[in-house]
Amino acid sequence: MNDPVLRFDRVSKQFGATRAVDDVSLEVRAGEFFALLGPSGCGKTTLMRMAAGFETPDTGAVFIDGADMRATPPHRRPVNMMFQSYALFPHLTVADNIAFGLKRMGVDRATIVTRVAEMVRIAQLQGMERRKPAQLSGGQRQRVALARALARGPKLLLLDEPLGALDRKLREETQFELMQIQKKLNVAFLVVTHDQDEALAMADRIAIMRAGRIEQLGAPGEIYARPRTKFVAGFVGETNFFEGRVIARDAHAIRIETPDGVIEIAHEGFSGDHAIVSVRPERIAPGGAGRNSVAGEVQDVIFRGDHSLARVRLSSGALLRVAADAGALAQGARATFAFGANDGVIVDG
Repeated sequence: MNDPVLRFDRVSKQFGATRAVDDVSLEVRAGEFFALLGPSGCGKTTLMRMAAGFETPDTGAVFIDGADMRATPPHRRPVNMMFQSYALFPHLTVADNIAFGLKRMGVDRATIVTRVAEMVRIAQLQGMERRKPAQLSGGQRQRVALARALARGPKLLLLDEPLGALDRKLREETQFELMQIQKKLNVAFLVVTHDQDEALAMADRIAIMRAGRIEQLGAPGEIYARPRTKFVAGFVGETNFFEGRVIARDAHAIRIETPDGVIEIAHEGFSGDHAIVSVRPERIAPGGAGRNSVAGEVQDVIFRGDHSLARVRLSSGALLRVAADAGALAQGARATFAFGANDGVIVDG
């Protein structure tokens, strides 16, 4: 997974007064499951469409398998795209949908039969070959679309919100199926999504996009645990922000005066006079005591099965989100909450 199958080299794209993609460079490695994650309008779909050849960069270049794609039309690129709508042919059977691209390429019949059988097996569609799309569930149609996209053996598969049309339970099941298929075939997947849980669950690496630029790029665990900016911390998962003036520091920690008291946070070379700290709800302990402790009243509690998420009104008026054991916190209760110096991360504004 060292050689890039896709490389964006300082690409930009403007639509009227809107700069959809702004000087972006990134690589997708061979065999990698890569996610472009961000809110609507951040540029992630435009970036994918440039890889497919449906949009042309105003500046910069797109390389696939080491070749500059500027003069290569979409149908000649070693990529395939799976759309959110699946775009299956309703009058064709499962087998014929999967075979469609191979027939267009002029592949011989024996090879098509073998390849379709392989895709049916990998996508777990055995026994459905003669069905038509209307006779399939949403998850089955999704697997047919995936099998069709992979049948031609692309170097790179582009997936635009691939699970958006599925209900939550089926979406979770399909995440595992997508990951298994991707690893079996060792094809690079580039997924565009606005669903943070989807990206965290499936991707080897994630690029968080904002206003046409990459805000942070890294492994899911790294992005969740060590967000670099306030935007990333707030977009990926739930978090709390403590903000204030730095009143003391040593080689390993800083003390920050916030509206809800003084907190101490470990740091690696932070030198600013003003700090923003992100603390995840699961890092805050109800009933705790210590240097980083705050008190407040529980406003409401959401039951989430194995745990509850409570919103606590602090003395400053801010709402603190706390993840606790189910039943540990009750609406209207007053309590103290604490976290350690290593439980918070200093982020840029």
